[in-house]
Amino acid sequence: MIRIASVEPGSIAADLELPAGLAVLEINGKPIRDSLDLLFHQAEPALRVLTEQRTGERLLFEIEKPADEPLGIVPEPDKIRRCTNACTFCFVKGNPKLDKLRAPLYVKDDDYRLSFLHGHYITLTNLRPDDWDRIFEQRLSPLYVSVHSTDPAVRLGMLKNPRSANIQPDLDRLAEGRIVVHAQVVLCPEVNDGEHLTRTIDDLYRRGNAIRSLSVVPVGLTSWNAALGGRTLEPGECRAALDVIDAIRKRALAERGQGWCYAADEMYLQAGLEPPGAAYFDDHELESNGVGAISTLTDRVTGQLGALRPLEGRRVVAVTGASMGPTMTRLAGRIARRTGAEVSTVAVENTLYGPMVTTAGLLPGADHRSALLDAGDFDVALFSAQALNDGDVFLDDLSLSELQAGFPGRRVEPSHDLVDVLSRL
Repeated sequence: MIRIASVEPGSIAADLELPAGLAVLEINGKPIRDSLDLLFHQAEPALRVLTEQRTGERLLFEIEKPADEPLGIVPEPDKIRRCTNACTFCFVKGNPKLDKLRAPLYVKDDDYRLSFLHGHYITLTNLRPDDWDRIFEQRLSPLYVSVHSTDPAVRLGMLKNPRSANIQPDLDRLAEGRIVVHAQVVLCPEVNDGEHLTRTIDDLYRRGNAIRSLSVVPVGLTSWNAALGGRTLEPGECRAALDVIDAIRKRALAERGQGWCYAADEMYLQAGLEPPGAAYFDDHELESNGVGAISTLTDRVTGQLGALRPLEGRRVVAVTGASMGPTMTRLAGRIARRTGAEVSTVAVENTLYGPMVTTAGLLPGADHRSALLDAGDFDVALFSAQALNDGDVFLDDLSLSELQAGFPGRRVEPSHDLVDVLSRL
């Protein structure tokens, strides 16, 4: 069952006055195990929704609606399926051992439901028989799968889970069930790079349309898990990997009309090269997984510059991570020329995870506060919205309101692309 946390205003659930805490047991006789079941079964035009109050009293609602119109129920969060692997490069293991850090950061999720709903990468190592049945019954496609290597021995060495060696049969099973996969390789030097990367790419490409895309991301280590072993890629190793990726992309473009295989922006940056433009990534939405973020931001700013009004005299500062610093500086210059505002950029070194972690979305609140204190006078400060969770809290448990309170009379706001906030000034 699921319990209602709230209902959407103006929705069917709101019209029925379904209260928070009410349990939804069944829809059309089908048990509702979680929010995915709710999403799947509420799509029918005629519904019989069996609910239960906390007192134990059961209520049945008979509803007729347009097909696919949601009920407007916001369920309480599902219990997350945990990861059973022991990867030395696991970013969760790289979290600092501090008391004041958001608790969910220490949850190693490997949940196929989150893969389908939100694009989280999973390893397939913790699926039970009923999970496989449900994937096929509800056609949970596409799924995002961390393959890392198609060599059973290499993958086993990386994940430290006996079931991880079954990656090829698992991919066969998904293909037979017509479940499409976005695959990922986290590239670790002297582990799954070189000839292993070439083999993995070839194996996945031969699977045809069953593998919709392959993203190759360089391993990211924090100061906390670097001591567990391993290292980051050297520039030459990144360039060698890019050569392998470029070769399969040339073939895929000729045979399929799409690049198919995509290197993360960070791979180019670590290689000392300029990241590619948005066209490199075709029409795949992989930005949330660290692929194409720089090109996406550049395209968004370029496409929306015309929406900006004159801002002469305004002083704007943009806080970002080290990897986005050069790009942000160039974009700031374009915004300044368009608006007449004084736009500066502060690229911040991450004090929570260490200097090897360079993305803006992983900067703690304390680093944002320090950067703004050092920035001098400003009217508007912008930072990556990805640094906040849904409750407007940074990784280190500092809230947005606490950060803003330190700079009275000035605007300090999260932004997705700079222009979204500046266009409202």
